[in-house]
Amino acid sequence: MVPLLRRIFHAIQHFSQRLSKGLVKRIPGIPGVLAQWIPVLLLLFLIGLGVLGWIAQHVLRADKQEHYHYKTLISLQDPSFKTSTIIVGFPLVHGNQATILNNGDAIFSAMLRDIARAQKSVNLETFIIRSDKAGKPIIEALIAAARRGVQVQLLYDAVGSKLKKEDKKALKEAGVHLRQFRPLATFRVHKLSKRTHRKLLVVDGRIGYTGGIGLAEEWMGDARTKDEWRETQVRVQGPVVAQMQTIFAENWIYCTGEVLIGDAYYPELKPAGSLDIHAMRTAHGDASAFSKMLYYVLFQSSHKRIYITNPYFIPDAQIREALAGAAERGVDVQLLLPGKINDAKLIRAASWFHYGGLLKAGVRIFEYQPTMVHAKNVVVDGLYSTIGSINFDLRSMELNSENSLGFYDQGFASQVEAMFHEDKKRCREVTLKEWKDRSYFRRLIELGARIWEPYY
Repeated sequence: MVPLLRRIFHAIQHFSQRLSKGLVKRIPGIPGVLAQWIPVLLLLFLIGLGVLGWIAQHVLRADKQEHYHYKTLISLQDPSFKTSTIIVGFPLVHGNQATILNNGDAIFSAMLRDIARAQKSVNLETFIIRSDKAGKPIIEALIAAARRGVQVQLLYDAVGSKLKKEDKKALKEAGVHLRQFRPLATFRVHKLSKRTHRKLLVVDGRIGYTGGIGLAEEWMGDARTKDEWRETQVRVQGPVVAQMQTIFAENWIYCTGEVLIGDAYYPELKPAGSLDIHAMRTAHGDASAFSKMLYYVLFQSSHKRIYITNPYFIPDAQIREALAGAAERGVDVQLLLPGKINDAKLIRAASWFHYGGLLKAGVRIFEYQPTMVHAKNVVVDGLYSTIGSINFDLRSMELNSENSLGFYDQGFASQVEAMFHEDKKRCREVTLKEWKDRSYFRRLIELGARIWEPYY
């Protein structure tokens, strides 16, 4: 440990010397002593901000049980595992149909088509909706639905979304019920970190969508270029849609007090397929971090393989230990994460800080190359899989309102696995040697990113 700290100190010293020399060259007349102190003061300022951020996050964070354990280890194939999934809130229900949609071209066209066909209700909750080339068609579809008499509710996050005034006005004039989730205000700073990150669309109480999609331009296209993000969404029909409707209703009631009941929202749902699916939700006020609890149990129970695709991978120590432990007992653990093309450089740096322990345990890590990968998919033992809005970070696991769908079906899991392997063709693998050989300057950046980790 001491040699490592000594090397980090030398890296800081080297960086400060280079920066001070650059300042002297670029700013004629600047005193040499001042040039030497500026990098030190800048570094201290950044560290101070990180410490303050860490303290603030722990003061404002949710009061939840964060550490889990259980005595009886059972396999996913055990019938009791299937019934035990109710611990996250909703039971698995039979008789559903699900279609995986990859990337914006397929996702937006399907969502727009179903909104256009809506007869009674459209409920949309999203972290991101913007008045741009992607968001505008959705806005226009909601307006058209409301004008023909459909009950339309739009709930969007005050931090993640940006709608133009004219679009808000048009939505309201058409009859769309429009609400911001936790609007920002001077005396509500303590609510800044309590966002809705859910991605939910429910049409007529019969069709549901969820995944990682944001209603903005970067999600358009088909992941052909760096400007077209890689995304996954799922469209479902059947009894599970009532669970998704209930999740939407939770935050809608919180924001408006309006209770959504009746056939427009909860029609009788007959079987639409053969899948066993349940909905999952998390919220800031929960007593437990349900998503973390589920993934911990899944990873501890795995015997064959764990495939994870996620854009923001900075799980806490217990999840990292569960993944490493699975790899050490022979489970094929593979992670598919963003590469150099990503929208959160510090999060990727914080991820790299933790790669070593995972790689040493035998976890394989792949970084997606063509564009930003934003899909949030997990599949375990070729049997249980999830698709939704949940990231592997503290914000998703503890602070945000999130949602996902869990599928207990071999056939559907095989589709998720096939998608994982197809995406892996566009990745490069990170090796333990590469991780060990990275520069000390890069390690310093990762250490700084690690300080901010609780605040991302």
